[in-house]
Amino acid sequence: MLTSGGVYILTTEGPVLIQRIAEEDAAVRSVICLDGRAQSLPISAAYDAFVRRPTGVIERLTGHPAYRMDVSARVDDGRSWQLAALLAHLLRLQGMADGLCIFATGEIDSRLHVRNVEQVPRKLDALAAALPTLAVEPTRAVILVPATDERLPERIGNIVVHPVTTIDDALGRTGMRMPKAAKMPVEWQPWRNPLVRLGASALIVAALMFWFSIDLVRWAGLSQQGRLLELEEQLSLAAQSTGSAARAAIFTKWLKARAPDGESLIFDGQLTLGRTPGNCARGDTLETVALTPAYEGGQPVCGIAVRSMSDAAALVGRLAYWPDGLGVGERPARVMRGSAAPSGRLWSLTFKDLPQPGAVVRLIAIAGATEVTGTQPWYTDLLSAPIDSSVYAAAVQRVERLGYHVAVQEWRWK
Repeated sequence: MLTSGGVYILTTEGPVLIQRIAEEDAAVRSVICLDGRAQSLPISAAYDAFVRRPTGVIERLTGHPAYRMDVSARVDDGRSWQLAALLAHLLRLQGMADGLCIFATGEIDSRLHVRNVEQVPRKLDALAAALPTLAVEPTRAVILVPATDERLPERIGNIVVHPVTTIDDALGRTGMRMPKAAKMPVEWQPWRNPLVRLGASALIVAALMFWFSIDLVRWAGLSQQGRLLELEEQLSLAAQSTGSAARAAIFTKWLKARAPDGESLIFDGQLTLGRTPGNCARGDTLETVALTPAYEGGQPVCGIAVRSMSDAAALVGRLAYWPDGLGVGERPARVMRGSAAPSGRLWSLTFKDLPQPGAVVRLIAIAGATEVTGTQPWYTDLLSAPIDSSVYAAAVQRVERLGYHVAVQEWRWK
């Protein structure tokens, strides 16, 4: 009888146990080996690409670029092993053995979404046949598969089958959590760690103080305190002065240079649907579906949840609900700040007035090195202006020239 705990890759030939994961020297490539032998499998090149930046995601989450992973049987092709492999790495990182048993199949993309793979029903049939040989406690076991329209069994051998759309979703089913801070390789650690990056920025500030004089000290202080509106006003005044305009321009370039890049903000979410409006009112909703930019279904939409994740030190944002269409009316029916989540921020809205065709929900997320404080007037335009309008572009530019990155996630009922 095989061991009970651990992570298994679901295959059409039966579940394959991930036996061991070990860090290797950063200069070598990652490999998958068969049952502890000195034999790498053909899929090793794909595994190395899945681990190492810039193509991979495991280094991004664990901080190490090379591993050896041993498996109990051959895994030769495809990408359906990726979900199980990533979960095994995170399980190892968090030290959560304790009899937890995970069976998984699915492809992982760069945004940590779980993509569909082929022959999921056959893999579940193979698991059902193999379960009698495994010492599995159903209450400590989960089966994770990509969420699709394909009809799948709800349970295999008293173990619940969970369709998932993101890694956060998968981690929630296992009791794990997204790493808060990965350890980074020495060669690029200072520029990926926001706290160290702030320290380096402080040294640059100190070196330039003699030239920028009191202006630099005042502007840097406002930036580090997140008092962006005051900083914006002072930089605008300086730009109008012949003596200060050059200093303001250089300081603005420095702010832009320390802003997070465009890939630092990612989103995922889901809609909660009812069969009738009465289902929503009573709270007995029937299903959830992955959030897409547009909804064209006929079921009432009872609620929406959107999560934003970022590598940046600070993340803020607003979610606005426009029941009659974007910008229709003086203001949105609802504006939400969102709540802190383990890997970012979460906006969860249960609709009091159910959306109808034409309704829009827009989320604006702002990431940077410091939490934004005080008045933030740019949200008015960011939440109401069309994305392709000059008004929206000006609002984005206004925030980004202060050292922050702006991203938008919009849902509408067509």
